[in-house]
Amino acid sequence: MAIVSMALGGSLVACEGDDSTDSVDASQAAGGAKGGTVTAYSVNDVEHLDPGRNFSVDSNMIGKLITRTLIDYRYDPKTKKVVAEKDLAESYESSPDLKTWTFRLKDGIKYEDGTPVRAADVKYGVERSFSADMSEGAPYGREYLDCPGYEGPYVAGNNGGKGCTAMEVPDDKTIVFKLNRPVATFVGTASMRIFSPVPQAKDTKTKYDTHPVSTGPYKIESYARKRQLVLVRNDQWDQKTDPLRTALPDKFIFTFGGDEATVDQRLIADGAADRSSVSLSGVQPGNIAKTNQASVKDRVVDGADICRRYIAFNQQKPLLKNQKLREALYYGLDRTSYRDGFGGERLAAVVDSIIPPEMDGYRPEEHFKAPPEGDPAKARQLLADSGYQGEKLVFGTGDADVAVKAAEAAQASWKAVGINVDIRRIPGDNYFSTQQQDSAATDLITAGWCYDWPSLATIVPPVLGPDSTAQGKAAQNNYGRSTAGWEQMAALAKESDQQKLESGLSDLYVEIMKTAPLVPTIQDLNVYVVGSNISNAVADPNAGGFLDLTQIGLKKAG
Repeated sequence: MAIVSMALGGSLVACEGDDSTDSVDASQAAGGAKGGTVTAYSVNDVEHLDPGRNFSVDSNMIGKLITRTLIDYRYDPKTKKVVAEKDLAESYESSPDLKTWTFRLKDGIKYEDGTPVRAADVKYGVERSFSADMSEGAPYGREYLDCPGYEGPYVAGNNGGKGCTAMEVPDDKTIVFKLNRPVATFVGTASMRIFSPVPQAKDTKTKYDTHPVSTGPYKIESYARKRQLVLVRNDQWDQKTDPLRTALPDKFIFTFGGDEATVDQRLIADGAADRSSVSLSGVQPGNIAKTNQASVKDRVVDGADICRRYIAFNQQKPLLKNQKLREALYYGLDRTSYRDGFGGERLAAVVDSIIPPEMDGYRPEEHFKAPPEGDPAKARQLLADSGYQGEKLVFGTGDADVAVKAAEAAQASWKAVGINVDIRRIPGDNYFSTQQQDSAATDLITAGWCYDWPSLATIVPPVLGPDSTAQGKAAQNNYGRSTAGWEQMAALAKESDQQKLESGLSDLYVEIMKTAPLVPTIQDLNVYVVGSNISNAVADPNAGGFLDLTQIGLKKAG
């Protein structure tokens, strides 16, 4: 799920886009040399590179090097704001009722093989997101486009060759989106990876995940799942068309697997082999003290993000249909020990909402008023009222060390109030796809959410609402399978006044949270150590606090 900053405010509804910046020499913009190879270590492989399925922050950061969207966002570390930019789009406009949006493509955009990008390719890329094979991707095409019953290009000859009739391509440079409701923030929607062009002739369905055709500054040279991804320059990419990416290095080598603590030690030591290296995992808690060393502190990058972690209570499970038990879990969780599992105050902060405080619509939690360390007495009383008999609950977590330690801390705090919890470790590179399956999902689910653009419409419905296509089914990221407030959500989805929409969703969030569908836990605070030859290393809050690979470079390319 992509993330953006509230610094954009209401500017996203402008009818004719005029916010692109003049291109500048990449090396001047980034203060680094052009050329060389950056090595990036990551414990887990990305879940997806296919833009139809790419909907998590780590996958999205790497995906931005390969595929471009109609609109995208650029973090400015000087102003600490996120700026909306026209990426593939030259301009855009909307009808007065905000239900018809027209985008026009820039000249000179090509794929890695030299063929031109056409509006029909953008249409086809969005159509792929309707397919069951692309269920992990952003849902907004299915939700907003007015083509009921459409099931994607792999069914019924792509609707007899017509595809989704809510998208029209009058010429190679123009695409028109016809929506089933007013969407004041549709420009933000167009930043999702599903709005990347995909040439139909090159579509290999689920195999496209291993080699999406590049429109970005890099293309895939080789990809061995769970081992290594190598990106090299796409010589068909034109810097003059791209206001977002500096593309300084000649090559990126992503190395997957290995031990996080070992990677920390290598980057802290700054040996010859690692001076042009970074880690996507951040510094592990046991090595935080070493970041104060004289030889290291100038290579430390600190950053926060607008993502929020939480633990969802899966209400498809019989035990968790009991609200008293859910409330006992809420009060019984010691979020300070959970935070310490993630590394303590330098690496995490306790939160009381999945809505960031900087965002319009945030309200301090005032219903449960559970302190950060929990309320064991209240939890025990609720547990007695629930009729709980000591049954085991299964708590699903990723398999990274900090995730497991945090889960063990939660397990201990629940055990202290009388709730029995077993931990199930799920590999990080298929964690979310596992928990999205009703048959595979655990009772208690570690999750997190980063809003996709600055609107509560990209927080409340995805995390707490219904699926846009399947009647009575929870949204794919509604891990708690909560059904509270769905009728009100449907009514608000038709609201064309953005202020009323945001206010209504803020009120609704407060009401839904009274049913305890989840417990907000922490915000990550990111700390990275980079090699001494790395330049322009910035942690981008717009990308989950990850290092911004679109801006990074080397001091010396040789």
